[in-house]
Amino acid sequence: MASSLTMPHMILNILGRWILLVAGCLSVAACGKSTPVVPISESPEGIWRFSETGVSESTLRLASDGSFSRVVTDLEDRNCVSSSGSWRTDGESLLLEITAVANAPASGFENYRFVIQDGRLQLGETEIYTAVGSMVSCADYGFGAWAGELRATLDGVEMMFEIVDVILDMYGGQLQVEGISSTGVGQSRMLLQIDGSPNRLNPRDFIVQNVPGSTNTFYGFYHPDPGSSTFSGFDTTRLLPTGILTLSAVGPERVTATFSFRANLRVEGEVGPGGATFAQIESGRVEIVYR
Repeated sequence: MASSLTMPHMILNILGRWILLVAGCLSVAACGKSTPVVPISESPEGIWRFSETGVSESTLRLASDGSFSRVVTDLEDRNCVSSSGSWRTDGESLLLEITAVANAPASGFENYRFVIQDGRLQLGETEIYTAVGSMVSCADYGFGAWAGELRATLDGVEMMFEIVDVILDMYGGQLQVEGISSTGVGQSRMLLQIDGSPNRLNPRDFIVQNVPGSTNTFYGFYHPDPGSSTFSGFDTTRLLPTGILTLSAVGPERVTATFSFRANLRVEGEVGPGGATFAQIESGRVEIVYR
């Protein structure tokens, strides 16, 4: 049979509750009676952003698999730094282990006292992050540019392409890389597209497959004379023969891949330069970074 609390036990119980309340108030910059504190055991997993309007912005993604990514941008000086690694909590501490910074190897640890209150994440004494729906990259701010290598052998001739456009949606599963040739006669245009939606982009093979409902698809386009008014170029719209793009590494600011495909006439009945009806693209390579 349960017994009622004695007076000393009641006093100790009330005192214990008061100590916990004070501890909760000390864990944030301010504590009012109308602002309940969420227990520290709540996970900080999610995507969080801290902003100083017109000055700086920091976005932190704490993923469920224990990885983190962070983008910090100086809006006044128009520069941006990204970092990534792993995260874990230890009591009231959020521990970040940094393994990469701005596309360069790096290592280090950061330790923050954290509190979650009213749907916000506070790190340290002053930085209060709000929850946001999607992660950003330095490329989203547009303070730098994509640079690197796009090359392929076209009908037996090796060609280099200058990067002119990159569209990368890591979490939406899509990538587009466009280049204009810097060697050979005149200019040529190369366009590569992969679609892994609705999943995020991960290293794997993407195949030319123009079938409704297909996944992990690859589309290739090549035009030897983009300025032509009578020829639309070669592409992989027709299913056979197939082509492949192998994504070997991908991040918000880095892409490495190899590819090969045969591009047929984009518009049936047209004739390419010299009467060509297709373009054979082999030994293709993409290695680009955002700086």
